[in-house]
Amino acid sequence: MRPFISHADQGVEAYLSGKTEADNPYREGSVAHIEWLKGHLFQKVDSGDLNEDDQDCARVYHDDIVHEARRTASRLQLDLPSASAVAEAIDMPVERWRGNCFAVSVAALESGILDEFQEKHGTLFPAYGIYDGPLSSGRRGMNRHGWLESVDGIVVDPTRWVFVNEYPHLWAGPLDDYDLAGMRLRSVYRTETAPKPEGQQIALGINDPRVLRAFDRALGDGDVSRTGMITPNRLHWLLNSPLEKLGADAAMFIKTADRLQRGVLVPIDTRLWLEFSQNGYDPARIRENHSGLPEAPSARPAVTTFSPF
Repeated sequence: MRPFISHADQGVEAYLSGKTEADNPYREGSVAHIEWLKGHLFQKVDSGDLNEDDQDCARVYHDDIVHEARRTASRLQLDLPSASAVAEAIDMPVERWRGNCFAVSVAALESGILDEFQEKHGTLFPAYGIYDGPLSSGRRGMNRHGWLESVDGIVVDPTRWVFVNEYPHLWAGPLDDYDLAGMRLRSVYRTETAPKPEGQQIALGINDPRVLRAFDRALGDGDVSRTGMITPNRLHWLLNSPLEKLGADAAMFIKTADRLQRGVLVPIDTRLWLEFSQNGYDPARIRENHSGLPEAPSARPAVTTFSPF
């Protein structure tokens, strides 16, 4: 499931929780696996828990992982098409990309220009939220943004260059700077624990005790198992929780909300991410919820031009 924090920060937290490198949950060799290990080793070196010899070994190992992360990022960049090739494939000049991040991302994906990249590095699908990475001004901001990403933790961003004021190119790397659906930002304004019940109870209509216990786990108490009901404010809090917190039960929570005609409480960005990551990208589905997107192309480019930018 897509992490709330970066994969590297997950590795840091894993070390602080007493977990070892063997607990790395991601596929070996993937960007997520490397980033998790980088964070885990950084915290091991920084903790002061090791003797001098072990710390030296851990530091060398960490440096090797950092280099591996850089090599992986370089390989990703080499496999990306140039901005000019994408502009030709989507019939949209680069000069029009500024302010059209999501439309460019969707058009690039549908054009087929990224097919060879996906064959090597995994299936991409559209994502939307907030860009929280470096800016040319040096300041952090709350910038609504659209990009592409994979379940293995790779982001492909055709318009990141706008934020950093660089020559137009496609960027690929880890998801550290990309806040899906603005969940990290929202966490600043929401309580970490579920709110107390307010308002009229809603009958969930669920008899399976395992499903009811899934609600209990997410809410942190046993109210749902005991009553089979939930209040609107607690359902809203649950449905706006990060996907990482909802875990494998995320789709079930959303289906329950839809059945209760409360699907409007589900952020569309998280709904689409979950649907595309599980069932594949559906162009028609995304056009139901996002206006201003170009029509899906009827033909794909015969030749893909790559640039070692």
